Amino acid sequence: MKKDYPKFPMFVDLSRWKIYIYGGGAVATRRVETLRHFGPDITVVSPRISEKLRAILKEDPGIFSWDARSYHTNEIPAYGNVDLVLAATSDADLNHEIVRVCREHGIRVNNASNKEECDFYFPAIIFDENLVMGITSDGSDHRKVRKTAAYLRECLADPARKESQLMMNTEKKILCRIGTRESRLAVIQAEMVADFIDQVPGHVAELVTMKTTGDKILDRRLDRIGGKGLFVKELDLALKDGRSDLSVHSAKDLPMEVPEELPLVGFSRREDPRDVLVLPAGCREWDQSLPVGCSSLRRMVQLQALFPGIRFENVRGNVLTRLRKLDEGQYGALVLAAAGLKRLGLADRISRYFTTEEMIPAAGQGILALQGRAGENYSFLGGFLDEEAGYCITAERAYVRELDGGCSSPIAAHAVVENGRLKLRALYYSEEEKKFVTGTREGKPQEAENLGIALAQQLRAEMKGKK
Repeated sequence: MKKDYPKFPMFVDLSRWKIYIYGGGAVATRRVETLRHFGPDITVVSPRISEKLRAILKEDPGIFSWDARSYHTNEIPAYGNVDLVLAATSDADLNHEIVRVCREHGIRVNNASNKEECDFYFPAIIFDENLVMGITSDGSDHRKVRKTAAYLRECLADPARKESQLMMNTEKKILCRIGTRESRLAVIQAEMVADFIDQVPGHVAELVTMKTTGDKILDRRLDRIGGKGLFVKELDLALKDGRSDLSVHSAKDLPMEVPEELPLVGFSRREDPRDVLVLPAGCREWDQSLPVGCSSLRRMVQLQALFPGIRFENVRGNVLTRLRKLDEGQYGALVLAAAGLKRLGLADRISRYFTTEEMIPAAGQGILALQGRAGENYSFLGGFLDEEAGYCITAERAYVRELDGGCSSPIAAHAVVENGRLKLRALYYSEEEKKFVTGTREGKPQEAENLGIALAQQLRAEMKGKK
């Protein structure tokens, strides 16, 4: 029989159900906030829980029970009469294992990290007195679900707006398809742009996700497989052949040279540009006998100067994968970008911030780069783009480009605009000498390109003078 829709919307009484949620982060928090209205017996199993979950527990301890530990292999059947399990940890492999055990014992399960392993989807819930509505998709278009739910809530809150809202929504709109890597962080960053576009009259956005070559090759350092340009090739191809209309990149992942037919449209406001130290979950002291998980030569040379004697091991994969490897004990610490952790809602994992003087960031760190097709009109993005970030990244990229360095080279550059002046601080590393020098240059923001070039020439000359 033909299957038209993936999941049947069935409303059930949860008041006698026993539900286990593995994980204590943002997803688990949303699940508890939703389920609390329906009266089930909820247990959250996780060594750590979010501040919001702590607040809920303090406000009403009867909402859920907290079992402050990690998952134990094959433990679920031992509970008996488990009705529902939610696998919502930050470890995709662990979530998969929980699904496997549940299915072996006929327990309904939802995997927050893999829509293909869900016996059911969590809908967006709308409450109106004694009315409950649930909205879901096939698990691939969360933005559309959120937008529809928000629209319905607005209509219920103010019925007088319903007719005008419906008329506005039936108007023909210009579709902007946004190409992005499929990692959770990349999708969140693309959604930031999409949410802005949806607010522009006459426009609507849609995400087009894809896996890039850099996402597929995880056993080698980036500088040994061609640099971070590997993260944009597939996105470039989608732009060229018309499968997407705009690409959203982490600016630090962009090659220094971009095709003329695919110009950079502009840049977002900068998020926190600093690098940070992340320790295993629950640890307060850094075990320096274990290696630091790091694949960036830029970070390695600066961290080695701060902490002589520490050793490194390559770590690849998205942020959540790296955190899982850290928590498994493979590393004593990770060095990551604060911006990515904050956008993922994982700022609580940060153990220490490095100042931009201690560890100069990668060119473009914390900024989103928007790339389009030559000849297209992207004026509707004007309200999203940030002029100051544009000046800063122009100086940073000019510095790296002048030194003929790719994004994975041990070169660093960070600019700020203060009191109408642009100040650029940068690092130049000599592979031959195994040393680095740093320096600064200051001038008008409009001179950003020339400032970057001049500082690159200055530091290169300084390094030659030290030989």
